[in-house]
Amino acid sequence: MNTRHRQPASMKIAAVALICMTAPAYRCGVLRADQPQTRESKTETDGAIILRNDFSDESIGAYTDDAFKSDRDWGKVRWVHFHGRANIVDDHGDKKLRLTFPKGKFGHQETGGNAAVSIGKHDEIYQRVTIRFEPGFSFVKTGKIVGLGSGAHWSGGNVPREGQGYTSRFIWDRQHEAAMYLYHMDQRSKYGDVLNLGFKFQTGVDYTLTQRIKANTGSQKNGILQVWASQDGGQPKLVVDRNDLRFGTEGRSATELMFVAPFHGGGDASFAAGQTSYMTLDDFVVSSAKFSDLP
Repeated sequence: MNTRHRQPASMKIAAVALICMTAPAYRCGVLRADQPQTRESKTETDGAIILRNDFSDESIGAYTDDAFKSDRDWGKVRWVHFHGRANIVDDHGDKKLRLTFPKGKFGHQETGGNAAVSIGKHDEIYQRVTIRFEPGFSFVKTGKIVGLGSGAHWSGGNVPREGQGYTSRFIWDRQHEAAMYLYHMDQRSKYGDVLNLGFKFQTGVDYTLTQRIKANTGSQKNGILQVWASQDGGQPKLVVDRNDLRFGTEGRSATELMFVAPFHGGGDASFAAGQTSYMTLDDFVVSSAKFSDLP
């Protein structure tokens, strides 16, 4: 069933009333006049937006894999596997994607999920998303969140030593550390390089995370990774600034995929969530130009 159809106003009012009678309080917020949910943003450059999704067109409730595929704001979906663990929730008038991480589970097949969206082929790209770990989130060891990559997906110990491509993903690392997780041809570890962002994730905080990838030239070590982070709508701060990376060779360093793949792991049960946990994601933007609020 297509979840994108628009309901009559009377049905929407009734639906909201029912939700507020039966759902947790975070789903029953009222849209305030001074904070309307909108697709316009002061941080974007006109004509440069490749993808933008704030879920404002989606219905509250289960966000099935079919709903993900039919959500036109994603564009071309390469794959999606959330296995019933994704929902659209109402957080004080702002719709968000909420993912479930069941207790005792790890890996994207059993916790969170895994999706990839084609975004065209770009030598320079900016990705932005806002995330929140809900109170009680079980960080345990480490877990993935969202990211970018080349046409081929490099992860799981599969190292692109011949310059076949790259992935660059936001993660939480041990002790709640915010970090980037990179697969590239010069990585030191078989299982990727970790670049700490200089702060620890806390629960109940909205983190807006932005990364810039600029492809290296030929086989030169001049690829750029920059990362900015802000909390609860504050000014973005530059936390990673690298210009010595090789994302690929022979034109294979271009960015073609965006990943929406938050999960615990890790390759064994020691990475599993200690209790059922939740994360929200919102305001996905991919742009070919720098956001105007970046320093």
